[in-house]
Amino acid sequence: MGHEVHALTSSEFSEPVKNKANQFGVEITRIDGPWNHSTVGTIKKGATQKKIDAIVLQYAPASYKTSFRVRWAVTRFACQKLTVFHTLWGQGLDRLIALFLLIGSPKIIATNSEIMAILERHIPFFLKRTYWIPIGSNILPSNRLDAADDRSLPTVSFFGMIYPGKGMDALLDVVEAVKKKGYQFQFKLIGGSIIYHPAFHEDFLTKIRQKRLEGVVDYLGLLPAEEVSQWLQASRFLFLPYEKGLSDRRGTLMAALAHGKPVLTAPPIAPMPFIKNRLHALWPEKADVSNYTELFIKLLTDDELLHRLEQGAGDLSQCFRWERIAADLELVLRR
Repeated sequence: MGHEVHALTSSEFSEPVKNKANQFGVEITRIDGPWNHSTVGTIKKGATQKKIDAIVLQYAPASYKTSFRVRWAVTRFACQKLTVFHTLWGQGLDRLIALFLLIGSPKIIATNSEIMAILERHIPFFLKRTYWIPIGSNILPSNRLDAADDRSLPTVSFFGMIYPGKGMDALLDVVEAVKKKGYQFQFKLIGGSIIYHPAFHEDFLTKIRQKRLEGVVDYLGLLPAEEVSQWLQASRFLFLPYEKGLSDRRGTLMAALAHGKPVLTAPPIAPMPFIKNRLHALWPEKADVSNYTELFIKLLTDDELLHRLEQGAGDLSQCFRWERIAADLELVLRR
């Protein structure tokens, strides 16, 4: 689109770059961390010096210290200031800070239906300056299809980081139940732990051994994007039993859709009329082990349902293409 794009990152969470511009032509600037209230001043100064037209904050409560968030809320920039909300509320004080951020943001971007539902139900005043622009998949389909394994058995996968809230206990219970019923399949765990929950990750791996699922469950860990894509493409379907419910804020869902893969998941956490059960994804009326097991077996055995979900996922993925997302953002910037 002919724009010059700068990415500001914290030195705490990014490696030094040899070239200032990456392969996408984005100029990367690392700002010393930890980010706090003074960092906002550094960002403002840099935006002025570089004559930036718009500054966009990608926001989730856990990503920034309180002092940074408060300073961001009250700071005015010479250029456009936008706050992109991936999560809104958080816990306790986070809710009050979220209100400050909403008040201090001339333009608000909601990336998912959860945030839109909160605004519509509780604080509709902000809707007049809110734009819904979804996220896309950071795992794009690979042209290489060499994920090697026993193709005589169907492959089912989980993709994502392993931490509380992902439904990992239910996942193992369902895999165990399907195995006990005599169905043969291989289950791939693609992902790893996050720094906040190392003990949960280790406990989960222990439960795999306790349930004697080593012959079925294969923990692949963190993989390069291309290998993740290869395993997604090799999978018959993905099992993503989010404990709080299906949401379009989940990058793992976007990855499944981008690969045209059926997803067995939990009922939606918020209204999402564009995602229909048994067409774009599959979920039970009640998320429990028994219902998940029934639908898991259905996807192992019902090719007609599987192909309908593949078609539906592929069709829905067109709404979350990065080209469309970028075009929508440009329209917001021009308003």
